[in-house]
Amino acid sequence: MLILCLGSEYFHFAFHKLGHSVMVPPHQDGLKIDNIYNSLQDRPDLIVFTDHLGVHAFPEGLSNIYGIPKVYYAVDTPINYWWQQHFAHLFDYTFSDQKQYAGLFNEQGVSSSWLPVAIDTKSYKPESAINQSKVYDFGFVGTLDPAVRPKRCRLVETLSNRYTLKTAGDRKEGWLSPAESSQLYRQSKLALNECLFPGVTTRMLEAMAAGTVLFTEKAGGDLGELFKPGEDFAWFEPEELLSAAEYWLGDDKRRRRAAKKSFDKVYANHDIVNRAETLISTMRTVHFGSASVDSQAWDHEGQAMFLTALRWPNEAGQARMVRAERLLSQANDASTISPMGLFTLGHINRMRHNLEKAAKFLTSAYEQGEPRGALGMAILKLSTGKCEESKLWLERFTKRDDVPTPQKDTLPLEAVKQIGGRLRELGQDVTPGFNRLPHDPAIWTAFEFYQSALRFKPDDLESLKSIAVILKKHGAMAEAMDMAQKGLEFHPDDETLGAIYAQAGRATYLSVN
Repeated sequence: MLILCLGSEYFHFAFHKLGHSVMVPPHQDGLKIDNIYNSLQDRPDLIVFTDHLGVHAFPEGLSNIYGIPKVYYAVDTPINYWWQQHFAHLFDYTFSDQKQYAGLFNEQGVSSSWLPVAIDTKSYKPESAINQSKVYDFGFVGTLDPAVRPKRCRLVETLSNRYTLKTAGDRKEGWLSPAESSQLYRQSKLALNECLFPGVTTRMLEAMAAGTVLFTEKAGGDLGELFKPGEDFAWFEPEELLSAAEYWLGDDKRRRRAAKKSFDKVYANHDIVNRAETLISTMRTVHFGSASVDSQAWDHEGQAMFLTALRWPNEAGQARMVRAERLLSQANDASTISPMGLFTLGHINRMRHNLEKAAKFLTSAYEQGEPRGALGMAILKLSTGKCEESKLWLERFTKRDDVPTPQKDTLPLEAVKQIGGRLRELGQDVTPGFNRLPHDPAIWTAFEFYQSALRFKPDDLESLKSIAVILKKHGAMAEAMDMAQKGLEFHPDDETLGAIYAQAGRATYLSVN
Protein backbone atom coordinates (compact mmCIF):
# COMPACT_ATOMS: atom_id res chain seq x y z
CA MET A 1 0.00 0.00 0.00
CA LEU A 2 1.21 3.51 -0.82
CA ILE A 3 0.36 5.96 1.99
CA LEU A 4 0.49 9.72 1.67
CA CYS A 5 1.46 11.00 5.14
CA LEU A 6 0.71 14.56 6.27
CA GLY A 7 1.41 16.30 9.56
CA SER A 8 3.85 14.61 11.91
CA GLU A 9 6.14 11.68 11.15
CA TYR A 10 4.53 9.62 13.93
CA PHE A 11 3.55 6.61 11.77
CA HIS A 12 6.25 6.75 9.08
CA PHE A 13 8.58 4.08 10.45
CA ALA A 14 5.69 1.83 11.50
CA PHE A 15 4.12 1.92 8.04
CA HIS A 16 7.50 1.04 6.51
CA LYS A 17 7.96 -1.83 8.96
CA LEU A 18 4.55 -3.20 7.98
CA GLY A 19 5.67 -3.29 4.35
CA HIS A 20 3.92 -0.16 3.10
CA SER A 21 5.46 2.66 1.10
CA VAL A 22 5.28 6.18 2.52
CA MET A 23 5.05 9.39 0.53
CA VAL A 24 5.88 12.57 2.45
CA PRO A 25 5.22 16.01 0.88
CA PRO A 26 6.76 19.16 2.42
CA HIS A 27 5.59 20.07 5.92
CA GLN A 28 4.20 23.44 4.87
CA ASP A 29 1.15 25.38 5.96
CA GLY A 30 -1.20 25.99 3.04
CA LEU A 31 0.45 23.33 0.86
CA LYS A 32 -1.74 22.67 -2.21
CA ILE A 33 -2.08 18.98 -1.54
CA ASP A 34 -4.76 18.46 -4.20
CA ASN A 35 -2.40 19.78 -6.88
CA ILE A 36 0.35 17.46 -5.68
CA TYR A 37 -2.05 14.52 -5.59
CA ASN A 38 -3.38 15.17 -9.08
CA SER A 39 0.14 15.40 -10.51
CA LEU A 40 1.18 11.97 -9.23
CA GLN A 41 1.56 9.09 -11.64
CA ASP A 42 1.38 6.56 -8.82
CA ARG A 43 -1.66 7.52 -6.78
CA PRO A 44 -1.56 6.64 -3.06
CA ASP A 45 -4.05 4.20 -1.57
CA LEU A 46 -4.55 6.11 1.68
CA ILE A 47 -4.02 9.61 3.09
CA VAL A 48 -3.13 9.88 6.78
CA PHE A 49 -2.90 13.22 8.61
CA THR A 50 -1.40 13.09 12.11
CA ASP A 51 -1.46 16.13 14.38
CA HIS A 52 1.96 17.62 15.00
CA LEU A 53 3.08 18.44 18.53
CA GLY A 54 5.49 21.06 17.24
CA VAL A 55 4.74 23.55 14.49
CA HIS A 56 1.43 22.76 12.84
CA ALA A 57 0.98 22.82 9.07
CA PHE A 58 -2.46 22.45 7.51
CA PRO A 59 -2.53 21.68 3.78
CA GLU A 60 -5.13 23.11 1.43
CA GLY A 61 -7.32 21.14 -0.94
CA LEU A 62 -8.02 17.98 1.06
CA SER A 63 -11.70 18.26 0.19
CA ASN A 64 -10.82 18.34 -3.52
CA ILE A 65 -9.31 14.84 -3.41
CA TYR A 66 -11.82 12.12 -4.29
CA GLY A 67 -11.89 8.34 -4.40
CA ILE A 68 -9.29 7.70 -1.71
CA PRO A 69 -9.84 7.18 2.04
CA LYS A 70 -8.58 10.02 4.22
CA VAL A 71 -7.71 9.41 7.87
CA TYR A 72 -7.11 11.88 10.67
CA TYR A 73 -5.30 11.08 13.93
CA ALA A 74 -6.34 13.77 16.43
CA VAL A 75 -3.80 14.24 19.23
CA ASP A 76 -4.05 16.01 22.59
CA THR A 77 -7.82 16.11 22.13
CA PRO A 78 -8.64 17.42 25.65
CA ILE A 79 -7.00 20.75 24.75
CA ASN A 80 -7.51 20.71 20.97
CA TYR A 81 -10.99 19.32 20.37
CA TRP A 82 -12.52 22.80 20.07
CA TRP A 83 -10.87 23.23 16.66
CA GLN A 84 -10.32 19.56 15.77
CA GLN A 85 -14.09 18.96 15.63
CA HIS A 86 -14.19 21.15 12.50
CA PHE A 87 -11.00 19.88 10.87
CA ALA A 88 -12.12 16.26 11.30
CA HIS A 89 -14.96 16.78 8.83
CA LEU A 90 -12.40 16.83 6.01
CA PHE A 91 -11.67 13.13 6.59
CA ASP A 92 -13.50 9.84 6.17
CA TYR A 93 -12.42 8.58 9.56
CA THR A 94 -10.93 10.12 12.70
CA PHE A 95 -8.93 8.33 15.36
CA SER A 96 -8.84 10.10 18.73
CA ASP A 97 -5.96 9.68 21.18
CA GLN A 98 -8.44 9.87 24.09
CA LYS A 99 -11.50 7.62 24.31
CA GLN A 100 -13.96 10.24 25.56
CA TYR A 101 -13.34 12.45 22.55
CA ALA A 102 -13.92 9.67 20.06
CA GLY A 103 -17.50 9.70 21.36
CA LEU A 104 -17.72 13.48 20.97
CA PHE A 105 -16.49 13.26 17.37
CA ASN A 106 -19.18 10.69 16.63
CA GLU A 107 -21.81 12.99 18.13
CA GLN A 108 -20.67 15.62 15.61
CA GLY A 109 -21.28 13.21 12.73
CA VAL A 110 -17.60 12.28 12.37
CA SER A 111 -16.86 8.54 12.20
CA SER A 112 -14.35 7.98 14.97
CA SER A 113 -12.81 5.49 17.37
CA TRP A 114 -10.21 5.45 20.12
CA LEU A 115 -6.57 4.88 19.15
CA PRO A 116 -4.41 5.35 22.26
CA VAL A 117 -0.97 6.85 21.98
CA ALA A 118 1.96 4.46 21.66
CA ILE A 119 5.74 4.57 21.71
CA ASP A 120 8.68 3.28 19.74
CA THR A 121 9.44 0.57 22.28
CA LYS A 122 12.93 -0.23 21.00
CA SER A 123 14.02 3.28 22.02
CA TYR A 124 13.33 2.44 25.67
CA LYS A 125 14.35 -1.20 25.83
CA PRO A 126 17.23 -1.79 28.25
CA GLU A 127 19.72 -4.63 28.13
CA SER A 128 18.22 -5.88 31.37
CA ALA A 129 14.86 -4.27 31.96
CA ILE A 130 13.94 -5.69 35.32
CA ASN A 131 17.10 -6.58 37.20
CA GLN A 132 18.68 -3.14 37.44
CA SER A 133 19.95 -1.59 40.66
CA LYS A 134 17.64 1.10 42.02
CA VAL A 135 19.15 4.38 43.14
CA TYR A 136 15.97 6.40 43.72
CA ASP A 137 12.57 5.70 45.19
CA PHE A 138 10.86 7.75 42.46
CA GLY A 139 11.87 9.01 39.05
CA PHE A 140 10.02 11.70 37.11
CA VAL A 141 10.60 13.07 33.61
CA GLY A 142 8.80 16.24 32.56
CA THR A 143 8.21 19.94 33.07
CA LEU A 144 8.22 21.29 36.62
CA ASP A 145 7.03 24.89 36.57
CA PRO A 146 4.73 26.03 39.41
CA ALA A 147 3.14 28.63 37.13
CA VAL A 148 2.24 26.01 34.52
CA ARG A 149 1.93 22.74 36.49
CA PRO A 150 1.11 23.70 40.10
CA LYS A 151 -0.47 20.35 41.00
CA ARG A 152 2.47 18.43 39.59
CA CYS A 153 4.95 20.55 41.52
CA ARG A 154 3.03 20.05 44.75
CA LEU A 155 2.97 16.29 44.21
CA VAL A 156 6.71 16.17 43.53
CA GLU A 157 7.41 18.33 46.57
CA THR A 158 5.26 16.12 48.79
CA LEU A 159 7.11 12.96 47.78
CA SER A 160 10.53 14.64 47.79
CA ASN A 161 10.04 15.57 51.46
CA ARG A 162 9.78 11.89 52.36
CA TYR A 163 11.59 9.86 49.71
CA THR A 164 14.46 10.07 47.26
CA LEU A 165 13.04 11.47 44.04
CA LYS A 166 15.01 12.31 40.90
CA THR A 167 13.54 14.65 38.29
CA ALA A 168 14.80 15.53 34.83
CA GLY A 169 13.57 16.81 31.49
CA ASP A 170 12.35 20.23 32.52
CA ARG A 171 12.26 22.72 29.65
CA LYS A 172 14.94 24.84 31.30
CA GLU A 173 17.27 21.84 31.32
CA GLY A 174 16.33 20.58 27.87
CA TRP A 175 14.28 17.58 26.77
CA LEU A 176 15.57 14.09 27.55
CA SER A 177 16.15 11.53 24.85
CA PRO A 178 14.34 8.17 25.15
CA ALA A 179 17.63 6.59 26.25
CA GLU A 180 18.08 9.19 28.98
CA SER A 181 14.48 8.91 30.16
CA SER A 182 14.57 5.12 30.29
CA GLN A 183 17.87 5.20 32.19
CA LEU A 184 16.33 7.41 34.90
CA TYR A 185 13.27 5.17 35.11
CA ARG A 186 15.42 2.05 35.42
CA GLN A 187 17.29 3.63 38.32
CA SER A 188 13.99 4.26 40.13
CA LYS A 189 11.82 1.87 42.09
CA LEU A 190 8.69 3.68 40.87
CA ALA A 191 8.15 5.93 37.86
CA LEU A 192 5.95 8.86 38.90
CA ASN A 193 3.22 10.20 36.62
CA GLU A 194 0.94 13.20 37.15
CA CYS A 195 -2.05 13.69 34.88
CA LEU A 196 -2.76 16.99 33.17
CA PHE A 197 -5.98 15.41 31.93
CA PRO A 198 -7.54 11.94 32.22
CA GLY A 199 -6.33 9.43 29.67
CA VAL A 200 -3.38 7.40 28.47
CA THR A 201 -0.17 9.35 27.82
CA THR A 202 3.21 8.37 26.43
CA ARG A 203 4.96 8.90 29.79
CA MET A 204 2.98 5.99 31.21
CA LEU A 205 4.07 3.65 28.43
CA GLU A 206 7.67 4.89 28.50
CA ALA A 207 8.00 3.98 32.17
CA MET A 208 6.64 0.49 31.58
CA ALA A 209 8.85 -0.02 28.53
CA ALA A 210 11.89 0.88 30.64
CA GLY A 211 11.02 -1.95 33.02
CA THR A 212 9.88 0.15 35.97
CA VAL A 213 6.56 0.13 37.81
CA LEU A 214 4.34 3.04 36.85
CA PHE A 215 3.03 4.99 39.87
CA THR A 216 0.28 7.24 38.58
CA GLU A 217 -2.70 9.27 39.68
CA LYS A 218 -6.01 7.46 39.35
CA ALA A 219 -7.02 10.29 37.02
CA GLY A 220 -5.28 8.19 34.38
CA GLY A 221 -8.74 7.44 33.03
CA ASP A 222 -8.72 4.72 30.36
CA LEU A 223 -5.35 3.30 31.38
CA GLY A 224 -7.29 0.69 33.37
CA GLU A 225 -8.72 -0.68 30.12
CA LEU A 226 -5.26 -1.46 28.76
CA PHE A 227 -3.50 -2.59 31.94
CA LYS A 228 -4.68 -4.05 35.26
CA PRO A 229 -4.31 -1.64 38.19
CA GLY A 230 -2.64 -3.25 41.17
CA GLU A 231 -1.09 -5.94 38.98
CA ASP A 232 0.52 -4.16 36.05
CA PHE A 233 0.93 -0.74 37.62
CA ALA A 234 0.14 1.29 40.74
CA TRP A 235 -2.34 4.11 40.92
CA PHE A 236 -3.54 6.25 43.77
CA GLU A 237 -6.02 8.85 44.90
CA PRO A 238 -4.53 11.95 46.57
CA GLU A 239 -5.61 10.74 50.01
CA GLU A 240 -3.89 7.41 49.35
CA LEU A 241 -0.62 8.88 48.06
CA LEU A 242 1.61 8.17 51.04
CA SER A 243 0.08 4.82 51.97
CA ALA A 244 0.32 3.66 48.35
CA ALA A 245 3.94 4.81 48.18
CA GLU A 246 4.78 2.86 51.35
CA TYR A 247 2.95 -0.21 50.06
CA TRP A 248 4.77 -0.36 46.73
CA LEU A 249 8.17 0.74 47.96
CA GLY A 250 8.06 -1.86 50.70
CA ASP A 251 7.40 -4.88 48.47
CA ASP A 252 10.26 -5.65 46.07
CA LYS A 253 8.67 -8.86 44.79
CA ARG A 254 5.40 -7.12 43.93
CA ARG A 255 7.27 -4.43 42.05
CA ARG A 256 9.27 -6.97 40.07
CA ARG A 257 6.11 -8.88 39.11
CA ALA A 258 4.28 -5.72 38.05
CA ALA A 259 7.28 -4.42 36.12
CA LYS A 260 7.59 -7.71 34.21
CA LYS A 261 3.87 -7.88 33.40
CA SER A 262 3.61 -4.29 32.17
CA PHE A 263 6.90 -4.59 30.29
CA ASP A 264 5.64 -7.62 28.37
CA LYS A 265 2.29 -6.01 27.59
CA VAL A 266 3.84 -2.79 26.29
CA TYR A 267 6.16 -4.63 23.94
CA ALA A 268 3.42 -6.96 22.74
CA ASN A 269 0.59 -4.46 22.28
CA HIS A 270 1.58 -0.81 22.57
CA ASP A 271 4.32 -0.13 20.07
CA ILE A 272 3.58 2.39 17.31
CA VAL A 273 3.55 -0.54 14.90
CA ASN A 274 0.58 -1.97 16.81
CA ARG A 275 -1.30 1.31 16.34
CA ALA A 276 -0.40 1.45 12.65
CA GLU A 277 -1.77 -2.08 12.23
CA THR A 278 -5.02 -1.04 13.91
CA LEU A 279 -5.30 2.03 11.70
CA ILE A 280 -4.77 0.05 8.50
CA SER A 281 -7.09 -2.80 9.48
CA THR A 282 -9.84 -0.38 10.52
CA MET A 283 -9.67 1.49 7.23
CA ARG A 284 -10.00 -1.78 5.32
CA THR A 285 -13.35 -2.45 6.95
CA VAL A 286 -15.06 0.94 7.06
CA HIS A 287 -16.92 2.61 4.23
CA PHE A 288 -15.13 5.68 2.99
CA GLY A 289 -16.72 8.63 1.29
CA SER A 290 -18.11 10.35 4.38
CA ALA A 291 -15.58 13.20 4.24
CA SER A 292 -17.03 16.60 3.44
CA VAL A 293 -16.18 17.66 -0.11
CA ASP A 294 -16.34 20.88 -2.12
CA SER A 295 -18.80 23.41 -0.71
CA GLN A 296 -19.72 21.17 2.22
CA ALA A 297 -16.13 21.30 3.45
CA TRP A 298 -15.52 25.03 3.06
CA ASP A 299 -17.44 25.91 6.22
CA HIS A 300 -15.63 23.34 8.39
CA GLU A 301 -12.18 24.08 7.02
CA GLY A 302 -12.78 27.82 7.30
CA GLN A 303 -13.73 27.54 10.95
CA ALA A 304 -10.76 25.28 11.69
CA MET A 305 -8.37 27.77 10.08
CA PHE A 306 -9.92 30.68 11.99
CA LEU A 307 -9.63 28.91 15.34
CA THR A 308 -6.08 27.68 14.77
CA ALA A 309 -5.11 31.21 13.73
CA LEU A 310 -6.38 32.39 17.12
CA ARG A 311 -4.65 29.54 18.93
CA TRP A 312 -1.26 29.86 17.23
CA PRO A 313 -1.02 33.39 15.77
CA ASN A 314 2.71 33.01 15.17
CA GLU A 315 2.14 29.96 12.98
CA ALA A 316 1.07 31.69 9.77
CA GLY A 317 -1.83 33.19 11.73
CA GLN A 318 -2.55 35.97 9.27
CA ALA A 319 -2.38 33.61 6.30
CA ARG A 320 -4.83 31.24 7.99
CA MET A 321 -7.16 34.13 8.73
CA VAL A 322 -7.16 35.07 5.03
CA ARG A 323 -7.75 31.43 4.15
CA ALA A 324 -10.62 31.20 6.63
CA GLU A 325 -12.29 34.27 5.14
CA ARG A 326 -11.95 32.92 1.61
CA LEU A 327 -13.35 29.49 2.50
CA LEU A 328 -16.25 30.83 4.54
CA SER A 329 -17.10 33.33 1.79
CA GLN A 330 -17.19 30.46 -0.69
CA ALA A 331 -19.49 28.51 1.62
CA ASN A 332 -21.72 31.55 1.98
CA ASP A 333 -21.90 32.07 -1.78
CA ALA A 334 -22.83 28.39 -2.16
CA SER A 335 -25.48 28.66 0.61
CA THR A 336 -23.76 25.89 2.57
CA ILE A 337 -22.45 28.00 5.44
CA SER A 338 -23.54 27.18 8.97
CA PRO A 339 -24.82 29.72 11.52
CA MET A 340 -21.50 29.36 13.35
CA GLY A 341 -19.69 29.94 10.06
CA LEU A 342 -21.68 33.14 9.56
CA PHE A 343 -20.71 34.28 13.05
CA THR A 344 -17.05 33.58 12.27
CA LEU A 345 -17.24 35.40 8.94
CA GLY A 346 -18.89 38.35 10.67
CA HIS A 347 -16.14 38.48 13.25
CA ILE A 348 -13.42 38.35 10.58
CA ASN A 349 -15.04 41.27 8.77
CA ARG A 350 -15.24 43.24 11.99
CA MET A 351 -11.51 42.62 12.47
CA ARG A 352 -11.04 43.95 8.93
CA HIS A 353 -13.14 47.03 9.86
CA ASN A 354 -15.75 46.06 7.26
CA LEU A 355 -18.50 46.92 9.71
CA GLU A 356 -21.42 46.87 7.30
CA LYS A 357 -20.56 43.38 6.07
CA ALA A 358 -19.82 42.29 9.63
CA ALA A 359 -23.26 43.42 10.79
CA LYS A 360 -24.90 41.59 7.90
CA PHE A 361 -23.21 38.28 8.75
CA LEU A 362 -23.63 38.57 12.51
CA THR A 363 -27.32 39.41 12.18
CA SER A 364 -27.80 36.49 9.79
CA ALA A 365 -25.96 34.17 12.20
CA TYR A 366 -28.31 35.18 15.01
CA GLU A 367 -31.41 34.82 12.86
CA GLN A 368 -30.31 31.35 11.74
CA GLY A 369 -29.79 30.07 15.27
CA GLU A 370 -26.33 31.13 16.50
CA PRO A 371 -27.00 33.12 19.71
CA ARG A 372 -23.51 34.60 19.73
CA GLY A 373 -24.39 36.51 16.59
CA ALA A 374 -26.32 38.82 18.92
CA LEU A 375 -23.29 39.14 21.18
CA GLY A 376 -21.15 40.02 18.19
CA MET A 377 -23.66 42.70 17.17
CA ALA A 378 -23.72 44.10 20.71
CA ILE A 379 -19.93 44.44 20.73
CA LEU A 380 -19.98 45.94 17.23
CA LYS A 381 -22.57 48.56 18.19
CA LEU A 382 -20.67 49.32 21.39
CA SER A 383 -17.46 49.89 19.42
CA THR A 384 -19.24 52.48 17.26
CA GLY A 385 -20.71 54.30 20.24
CA LYS A 386 -24.31 53.16 19.70
CA CYS A 387 -24.98 52.22 23.29
CA GLU A 388 -28.77 51.89 23.11
CA GLU A 389 -28.53 49.56 20.12
CA SER A 390 -25.85 47.59 21.94
CA LYS A 391 -28.23 47.17 24.88
CA LEU A 392 -30.97 45.81 22.57
CA TRP A 393 -28.62 43.20 21.15
CA LEU A 394 -27.44 42.24 24.63
CA GLU A 395 -31.04 41.69 25.66
CA ARG A 396 -31.51 39.38 22.69
CA PHE A 397 -28.37 37.47 23.57
CA THR A 398 -28.94 37.14 27.30
CA LYS A 399 -32.72 36.76 27.01
CA ARG A 400 -33.07 39.32 29.79
CA ASP A 401 -34.78 42.70 29.88
CA ASP A 402 -32.76 44.07 32.80
CA VAL A 403 -29.45 44.49 30.96
CA PRO A 404 -27.94 47.87 31.94
CA THR A 405 -27.14 50.28 29.12
CA PRO A 406 -23.46 50.37 28.11
CA GLN A 407 -21.76 53.72 28.34
CA LYS A 408 -18.64 55.17 26.73
CA ASP A 409 -17.59 51.97 24.96
CA THR A 410 -17.76 50.09 28.26
CA LEU A 411 -19.94 47.20 29.36
CA PRO A 412 -21.29 47.64 32.92
CA LEU A 413 -20.23 45.04 35.44
CA GLU A 414 -23.71 43.56 35.68
CA ALA A 415 -23.90 43.18 31.90
CA VAL A 416 -20.52 41.45 31.85
CA LYS A 417 -21.75 38.89 34.38
CA GLN A 418 -25.05 38.42 32.54
CA ILE A 419 -23.12 37.63 29.37
CA GLY A 420 -20.97 35.16 31.29
CA GLY A 421 -24.06 33.43 32.64
CA ARG A 422 -25.62 33.12 29.20
CA LEU A 423 -22.42 31.71 27.72
CA ARG A 424 -22.36 29.08 30.45
CA GLU A 425 -25.92 28.13 29.51
CA LEU A 426 -24.77 27.74 25.91
CA GLY A 427 -21.88 25.46 26.90
CA GLN A 428 -19.30 28.15 26.15
CA ASP A 429 -17.76 28.21 29.61
CA VAL A 430 -14.02 27.87 28.85
CA THR A 431 -11.60 26.70 26.17
CA PRO A 432 -9.24 24.22 27.92
CA GLY A 433 -5.62 25.17 27.51
CA PHE A 434 -6.32 28.50 25.82
CA ASN A 435 -7.24 31.88 27.30
CA ARG A 436 -9.07 34.12 24.83
CA LEU A 437 -8.69 37.28 26.92
CA PRO A 438 -6.21 38.92 24.49
CA HIS A 439 -8.77 38.53 21.69
CA ASP A 440 -11.98 40.41 20.96
CA PRO A 441 -14.75 40.00 23.59
CA ALA A 442 -17.18 38.81 20.91
CA ILE A 443 -15.35 35.46 20.87
CA TRP A 444 -14.69 35.17 24.60
CA THR A 445 -16.09 32.35 26.67
CA ALA A 446 -17.75 32.82 30.06
CA PHE A 447 -14.36 32.39 31.72
CA GLU A 448 -12.94 35.53 30.11
CA PHE A 449 -16.03 37.60 30.89
CA TYR A 450 -15.82 36.67 34.57
CA GLN A 451 -12.09 37.47 34.50
CA SER A 452 -12.98 40.87 33.07
CA ALA A 453 -15.59 41.36 35.80
CA LEU A 454 -12.93 40.84 38.45
CA ARG A 455 -10.92 43.65 36.90
CA PHE A 456 -13.89 45.92 37.63
CA LYS A 457 -14.50 44.51 41.08
CA PRO A 458 -11.89 42.09 42.47
CA ASP A 459 -14.18 40.96 45.30
CA ASP A 460 -17.23 40.20 43.14
CA LEU A 461 -18.63 37.01 44.64
CA GLU A 462 -20.55 35.80 41.59
CA SER A 463 -17.49 36.05 39.34
CA LEU A 464 -15.16 34.46 41.88
CA LYS A 465 -17.51 31.51 42.39
CA SER A 466 -18.23 31.12 38.67
CA ILE A 467 -14.56 30.94 37.74
CA ALA A 468 -13.83 28.47 40.53
CA VAL A 469 -16.75 26.26 39.47
CA ILE A 470 -15.73 26.34 35.79
CA LEU A 471 -12.12 25.43 36.59
CA LYS A 472 -13.21 22.60 38.88
CA LYS A 473 -15.60 21.25 36.23
CA HIS A 474 -12.78 21.01 33.71
CA GLY A 475 -10.32 19.36 36.08
CA ALA A 476 -8.05 22.38 36.65
CA MET A 477 -8.10 21.74 40.36
CA ALA A 478 -4.98 23.69 41.31
CA GLU A 479 -6.29 26.78 39.54
CA ALA A 480 -9.75 26.24 41.06
CA MET A 481 -8.21 26.08 44.52
CA ASP A 482 -6.29 29.31 43.93
CA MET A 483 -9.45 31.08 42.80
CA ALA A 484 -11.44 29.72 45.75
CA GLN A 485 -8.70 30.86 48.12
CA LYS A 486 -8.78 34.33 46.60
CA GLY A 487 -12.55 34.42 46.98
CA LEU A 488 -12.41 33.30 50.59
CA GLU A 489 -10.15 36.23 51.42
CA PHE A 490 -13.10 38.48 50.57
CA HIS A 491 -15.94 36.12 51.53
CA PRO A 492 -14.65 33.76 54.26
CA ASP A 493 -18.09 32.32 55.02
CA ASP A 494 -19.13 31.40 51.47
CA GLU A 495 -19.99 27.69 51.43
CA THR A 496 -19.43 27.15 47.70
CA LEU A 497 -15.94 28.63 47.75
CA GLY A 498 -15.14 26.74 50.96
CA ALA A 499 -16.22 23.42 49.46
CA ILE A 500 -14.23 23.97 46.28
CA TYR A 501 -11.15 24.97 48.26
CA ALA A 502 -11.38 21.83 50.40
CA GLN A 503 -12.02 19.47 47.48
CA ALA A 504 -9.39 21.06 45.26
CA GLY A 505 -6.93 21.09 48.14
CA ARG A 506 -7.29 17.33 48.50
CA ALA A 507 -7.02 16.79 44.74
CA THR A 508 -3.83 18.87 44.51
CA TYR A 509 -2.05 17.36 47.54
CA LEU A 510 -2.36 20.41 49.78
CA SER A 511 -3.98 18.34 52.53
CA VAL A 512 -1.30 15.65 52.21
CA ASN A 513 1.35 18.17 53.20
